[in-house]
Amino acid sequence: HSLQRCSAKAAEQDIWNLMQFTEDLRRQYGKEPRDMELLLKKLYVRRMAADLGISRIYPSGKMIIMKTNMNRKVFRLMEETMASETHRNSLSFTGKEIKAELLVNLPDTLLLNWLFHCLADCYAIMPALVRY
Repeated sequence: HSLQRCSAKAAEQDIWNLMQFTEDLRRQYGKEPRDMELLLKKLYVRRMAADLGISRIYPSGKMIIMKTNMNRKVFRLMEETMASETHRNSLSFTGKEIKAELLVNLPDTLLLNWLFHCLADCYAIMPALVRY
């Protein structure tokens, strides 16, 4: 449990602390077991979401709804910086929410994986926002 506590504490600080924690963990113990990998992915998703101004994420049928305080200009900028056309084409913005439309209902672990990769793709906007 102390490993979980330490990882959560690292995630609370910022993404770089979480990345450093992950590196240290792998250096010390090798590749993490599946359960720890899932925990880390959840922490990364929460951290990236918070950094992007996303306060809540929940599935709704084949959609993932992300409550956000982001404005349309930032959303457009984010879309432009995304590398994955698949992620870019699945996202829409309603003013208070970013909606991701999936082709199928995904089980929780695959949903987490999709979110992780999508938010990592969204995260590419960070350098552009500093200039913005």
